[in-house]
Amino acid sequence: MFPNTNQYELWADLSLQNKHLRRNNWLHWAVHLFLVTLVAAMAFRPLTAIRVDTLGKATLVDAMAPVNAPGPEEAQHVSQLLSQYLLEVSSGAVQRDLGKALGLMTQQFGQAYREKVKDDPSLAAIEKGNIRTQLTFDPQGTEVKVQRDEQGKPTKYFVTQLARLDVFRADVLTAPVMSRPVAIRTTLLVVPRSRGTLNGLLADFFEKEFLEEKKGAPTVTTTPLPQEKP
Repeated sequence: MFPNTNQYELWADLSLQNKHLRRNNWLHWAVHLFLVTLVAAMAFRPLTAIRVDTLGKATLVDAMAPVNAPGPEEAQHVSQLLSQYLLEVSSGAVQRDLGKALGLMTQQFGQAYREKVKDDPSLAAIEKGNIRTQLTFDPQGTEVKVQRDEQGKPTKYFVTQLARLDVFRADVLTAPVMSRPVAIRTTLLVVPRSRGTLNGLLADFFEKEFLEEKKGAPTVTTTPLPQEKP
């Protein structure tokens, strides 16, 4: 009996389709391998940073090198950032800012601080209230001290900053309903730089102290009318 030519043509078509499928399969795996290699190369590339001096000159530095350990300026920046997350609050955003602040703390201090604020009724009142706060730092009231090891590398920074905390109503733009000077003290540990700690610093201590307003010296005049200050 003669073979069926239609059946022969059908098997020939299937063979050609399988050849195309195998080619597409190899192409598919090649694209996946390229994407995985690209993602791995981006994930394990060395950290770099660009340092700009006061004259505007930019220098590319290796952020992982020990000689590029965080300096006093970075310690001041991290301290201010942490203070803003914890003290510059607004209704409806307390939990979000608290989460950002915990990301700048060491694991041990972060757990202790979380337990401390968990039962703080003032945070719940701010979250549901209608207020916002604003910090204004005093550049002349910043003091940064450093603790070094035997090789001279910084291990801790002790940052003290003076600022003014203003409390506003969140729904209207008015003068602050309350304003108090505050002293902020932060202890920062120097840690290896990573994608989660680009500054190489984590907070291990934080406290605030509200200060009394400074009163000027009394003046003696003979007129009962208020006088303009010179």
